[in-house]
Amino acid sequence: MNRTWKWAQLLAGIFTLVLGIIAFAWPEATLHVVGFLFGLNLLIGGLSRTALLFFSSGYPMFNRVLGIIFSVLVAVIGILCLRNIAGSLKLLLVIVAIGWLLDGLAEIFMSFGSGGSGNGWRIGFGLVAVLAAIALLVWPNIGLAAFVFFGATTLCLLGLCLIFVAVAGLRSHSTESPAHHEAADLTAPSPTA
Repeated sequence: MNRTWKWAQLLAGIFTLVLGIIAFAWPEATLHVVGFLFGLNLLIGGLSRTALLFFSSGYPMFNRVLGIIFSVLVAVIGILCLRNIAGSLKLLLVIVAIGWLLDGLAEIFMSFGSGGSGNGWRIGFGLVAVLAAIALLVWPNIGLAAFVFFGATTLCLLGLCLIFVAVAGLRSHSTESPAHHEAADLTAPSPTA
């Protein structure tokens, strides 16, 4: 995966973490605000992953196609949250849970096909998203304040996982670059020859 994507992934992680912190700082948020925050997160995550998979050749075709399908669905679910179709808390919980479930599955499938660094963190990201989705689906009767707390915690964890994935990828790029340059120097003719 190229360095530009890792920087974009780092920014997405920071964005997700900031959204989680905003949700923590705004415990009296209305259903509309909560739907907007979580919808924005799902939309940006889905669109960025779709772009990565569409323009990247570092994944097997099956993983790319499945990841693109899941990511487009995550973006659509984000749009549903932003449009405030979820007029009730239970509907919002189900929509967000489906978005997190698809997001987590996409990340897990992508980590198995990439062969790159940070796959442990990517699998961790996927598992956190899937487990959070299952928890929301199992307990759909939680109140808005409990959902905001749970959702903010989940967003913070997801943001931290994304940040660690990006940093691991950036570190691997920086450690393999000098070795690549040294190998190129060894094959180049010396100026004294």
